Amino acid sequence: MSSHSPDTDEPKSFTAAWIATLLLVVAFIIGLLIFPPLYDAPQSDPSEMVLFVGRFHPILLHLPVGVLGLLCVFELICSTRRGESKFGEASLLMLVVGAAGSVMAVFAGIMLSREGGYVGGNFSLHQTMGLIGTAGVLLSLVVRIVAMSRYSSELLNAYRALYFISFGIMGLGAHFGGNMSHGNKFLTEHAPEWIKATMVSTEKWMLSFVEKPKAEVPPEIKPGPEVKPPVTSDVGEKPTPPPAPTGDQKLVFQHVILPILTAKCNKCHSEEKSKGELRMDTYEMAMKGGENGSNFVAGNLKDSLSIERILLPDSDDEHMPPEGKDQLTPEEIELLKWWVLQGASGTQKVDDAKIPAELQTTVDGILKG
Repeated sequence: MSSHSPDTDEPKSFTAAWIATLLLVVAFIIGLLIFPPLYDAPQSDPSEMVLFVGRFHPILLHLPVGVLGLLCVFELICSTRRGESKFGEASLLMLVVGAAGSVMAVFAGIMLSREGGYVGGNFSLHQTMGLIGTAGVLLSLVVRIVAMSRYSSELLNAYRALYFISFGIMGLGAHFGGNMSHGNKFLTEHAPEWIKATMVSTEKWMLSFVEKPKAEVPPEIKPGPEVKPPVTSDVGEKPTPPPAPTGDQKLVFQHVILPILTAKCNKCHSEEKSKGELRMDTYEMAMKGGENGSNFVAGNLKDSLSIERILLPDSDDEHMPPEGKDQLTPEEIELLKWWVLQGASGTQKVDDAKIPAELQTTVDGILKG
């Protein structure tokens, strides 16, 4: 990669840069043909090697983010004629390294998605913006080499505009990836109110393009006419489940158990990311369980897989939540065990539940939460 000085008429050669760029573009295209992006559950089991490489995605993505972030600073310096003459070659080298890292991170991410459990709006935006951002960076690389070969300030300005837009798209995609790992409130939880409102509304607007409309579930069950289940005499027919209690009373699952699951389990087991095909963001999904067996079995702690894994030693690979994630407190564990032993009801009212006195303070804190 040779830099060009506008004060000389020496021929400009960027053979090495062109070779690297061509290899990256070809690898990107062929890779997408071999591993096309999936937005639904994979239809077949991936090979062990695919899963092995995929697990490197969280590591590989930090290389392009760091290099391309530093490149933003260099490009601001290179926006002047003197800066471009002095640092243009260094910027080109960083762009090649960043583009290579982006390609590797993208394909590791696609391979990781073959593991299953990655669905929903956050995943769709994360994957799509990662692909668009990477394609933009590769195109930026081509434009920069052409601009440096001709020393065209117009092309360099066009390159920088394209690069900053591509990096911005890539950054937004990384944000939605963070939502998958840490939850939608992770970035905005402690933000000033006016910033939080803007970020949340923008995020919802973007998610609206890839998510199906969801029915809003009110935090409190509103009063309504009592509906009695129909009586049937057909032998073998399952009785209609009782309707949710009416009135302003809170429910044990919805207002006590679900907040625990949301805080400690649903970053990996929700609509956005259902590891092991397990979701616990609704009562029906929590009771359904995942690919490894029953999740909660009414009255039976031994056969309730989630309880079993929560009680494993922290050092055990099967312990949940995994090491490094927020762990359940002893009181929260006892509440889950109590709820299962009491029948794991989805309609039981808090006022009707016989909550142990030693857990009442924890329950009160969750209800006020």
